[in-house]
Amino acid sequence: MAKSRTWVMVEPGKLDARELEIPKVADDSALLKMEASGICGTDKHVFLGHFPFVKFPFIAGHEFIGTIVEMGPRASENMIVYGGPLKVGDRVAVAPGSAGCGKCFFCLHVPENPGLCLNRSIVYGFTPLNREHGLWGGYSDYVYLLPRTYIFKLPADMPMKKAILIEPAATGARAAQHCFENSYDVGRSVMILGAGPIGMMMLMALRFSGAGLIIVQDLFPERLEMARRMGADVLIDGKRPFDERQKQVKELTSGMGPDIVIEAAGSPSAFREALDLTRRAGKLIEAGNFTDTGNTEIKPFNICYQDLNIVGCRYSPLIFENVITMLQRTPLPIEEVVTHTFPLDEFPKALELTGSKDAGKIVITP
Repeated sequence: MAKSRTWVMVEPGKLDARELEIPKVADDSALLKMEASGICGTDKHVFLGHFPFVKFPFIAGHEFIGTIVEMGPRASENMIVYGGPLKVGDRVAVAPGSAGCGKCFFCLHVPENPGLCLNRSIVYGFTPLNREHGLWGGYSDYVYLLPRTYIFKLPADMPMKKAILIEPAATGARAAQHCFENSYDVGRSVMILGAGPIGMMMLMALRFSGAGLIIVQDLFPERLEMARRMGADVLIDGKRPFDERQKQVKELTSGMGPDIVIEAAGSPSAFREALDLTRRAGKLIEAGNFTDTGNTEIKPFNICYQDLNIVGCRYSPLIFENVITMLQRTPLPIEEVVTHTFPLDEFPKALELTGSKDAGKIVITP
């Protein structure tokens, strides 16, 4: 029986290269040969033990694209496929979470976001190795696709460095949706804290959807330069004293502060700063702290007194379709966000580099 090379996260801080058998494909399932898998900052935090809900060991990797190389006769009708019936040879992107169960509280009361379902059959990149064959993550030669998986056919001319950004761009697009909810109109001022890959996806989505002034803050000059190329209006060095930065931001926004502030750094301290930067009656979108990196001290009084609207940021898989259109049409040099590619064998080296000042999106290409 053929085997797939994989990288298994055995426990926090420990990786193991393994070869797992590729199982026979069931009538309602499919096999995906990997083209590329992006390393998310979440993957590194999980590896460091910052995500309490994951069960080790497992194959990580939830940002992946590939080609269907085998499928059962009922696979197409049992998958949720965008772009026409599924067939062998299709180049596709896959949303990490499967369709909701349709019966739990969230499926019944929040049906527009199946990602909140309590009983999804699979979450690729986070499912334990002890479930069947274990080929559930992108840091592998192959991923086994179960029924009710969301599959999106890729345009024939979409280059890898755009296609691999679909999943992180979904978070950016969701943040943009939040920006324009509840009368937050085109032309509003927005500040993004964090100019890593997720921050760049938000910047692209905001430019695409009509934001006005966009301010970007980061600790690293290299990332701020990337933000400039991606369309940011004002760049702020996060190493400067907070009082100086806050004064500058207010001067740029008629003395009020931005209409919207997005925390995309994944730092609890950035969230605390965001509370003080957002104007009164403004909106704060928390998108970066998807793993547990600790606590920060805040004053609830400030939230109440400023009448702040604070929202989280989890996308629905359905947004992938719009994201593909956005990536096709954006005039921004978005492929530059992908700064490094590594072969599968060098995944530990790539993971170590993730999050450094010289790294944007890092991609594994088996």
